[in-house]
Amino acid sequence: MIHTKLNKVNFFSFLSNRDYCRLSVFCVLITVQLLSGCYSFTGGTIPEHLQTLSISQAGDNSGFGNPRFREYLTEQIIDRFRKDNSFTLKETGGDAKLTAAISSINDATVTVGSGELERERKVTVAIEAEYFDGVKKKSIWKRTLSNFQIYAVAEGQVGRDAGITKALKQLSDDLLTAVVSGW
Repeated sequence: MIHTKLNKVNFFSFLSNRDYCRLSVFCVLITVQLLSGCYSFTGGTIPEHLQTLSISQAGDNSGFGNPRFREYLTEQIIDRFRKDNSFTLKETGGDAKLTAAISSINDATVTVGSGELERERKVTVAIEAEYFDGVKKKSIWKRTLSNFQIYAVAEGQVGRDAGITKALKQLSDDLLTAVVSGW
């Protein structure tokens, strides 16, 4: 029986430990750089023929009675799309059109403390939105989106209004995500 002894060859034996560490770090950085070019945050699902977007003034069908909220929603949506740069915004006649309306605002008790006193409330805001392809004259999607915020009862109407505006701000982010990534 013949026994062969395998000699282990270390291809990096000519490198010192410090050089080996530098080479390892360099290889990891190159790999990360190459892989980062393969990932996109926007998803890229906006049809190529849609270059411009018109955003309608948001409506308010909630019966809540504060026109400031629909104005705030409109401002937030426009601001999000302006910063994103996925579309060129047009006041009217865009290739695509986005409409949104507040459909409900509900305020409910969340936490009751000792003596059955309310401590926290939850305000839930829902909006109906439609993303319309003006070139092909068809709806891309219609959705209901909602978000909630919790506020302390001690904050009163100021806390409730702040919760509503935070929810509307989050909903404008959700609308942007839905349009640009097909979510």
